[in-house]
Amino acid sequence: MVNVLLTRPLTQVVALEALVADSGHQPLLFPTLEIKALEASVERKQYDAVIFISANAVVHGMKILAQISYSSVFAVGAATAKKLNDYNISVDDFPQEKASSEALLSLESVSCLQNKKILIFRGKGGRETLKIGLEKTHNQVTYAQVYDRVICTLSELHKQSLKVFLSDSQGFISITSNENLDGLMVLAKQLNHLDNLKNYPLIVLSERIKQYAHSCGFSQVIVTQDISDQAVVSVLA
Repeated sequence: MVNVLLTRPLTQVVALEALVADSGHQPLLFPTLEIKALEASVERKQYDAVIFISANAVVHGMKILAQISYSSVFAVGAATAKKLNDYNISVDDFPQEKASSEALLSLESVSCLQNKKILIFRGKGGRETLKIGLEKTHNQVTYAQVYDRVICTLSELHKQSLKVFLSDSQGFISITSNENLDGLMVLAKQLNHLDNLKNYPLIVLSERIKQYAHSCGFSQVIVTQDISDQAVVSVLA
C-alpha cells in the first residue's frame, strides 16, 4: 500500500478517491483549487458552433447555453462529452483518445469549420491554442468564461494529509493541470515542504503537464495512458 496525494477540488475527487482505496492504496485529500462560478455574457444570440473545454465549463455554462441558439456542439474530450450528455446535450464530435485543444483541432469535423461564429465555454484564463487554431480558417471566435480556478486557503486537511504523506518515502501525487500543480506548490511552500514533495513522483494527464512539472523541478513524472480515473490508478499497480 502506498499513499496517494489527491489534489483535485473536493467536489470532483470522490470517484478517484474510491478507486484508489479499492485498489488497496491510501488516498489523501489535498485540494489545491476551488472552482468558482463567474457571471459571463455573450455578444450574440446565435452561433454556428459551441465548444466546451472542460466538465466545469459544462456545469457553469448551462445558463448561457439556454439563452443562445447553435448548430453544432463539440467537446475537448470524453469526460466533457459525458457531462454534456448528463445535461441531455448531444455532442457532435470530440477526440476519442486524448483530450486536448490540439486533438480537437485535428478532428475533421472541426478543421473543416470556416467563416463560422464559434463560442468557447471555458474557465478564466488558460491557453489560446484552440482560439488561434480556429481563427486560422477565418472563424470568429469568442469566449464565455464561466468559472475561475482559485487556489485553496490552507486548512487543517492540508496539514494532516501532507503530514501522513511525508511520513512514508514511497508515494504518488496526482496532478490534473498546470494550474493544479501551481496550487500544490503554493500550498506546499506555505507549509515549508515544497522541496520534500519534489522527491515524489507525479502522475499527470498529458505530456504538456509533464514538461511543465519538469520545469518546476519535479524530476519523476509519469504520464497516464488517458485522462480517466482508472488510468491514474493503473499507474499504482
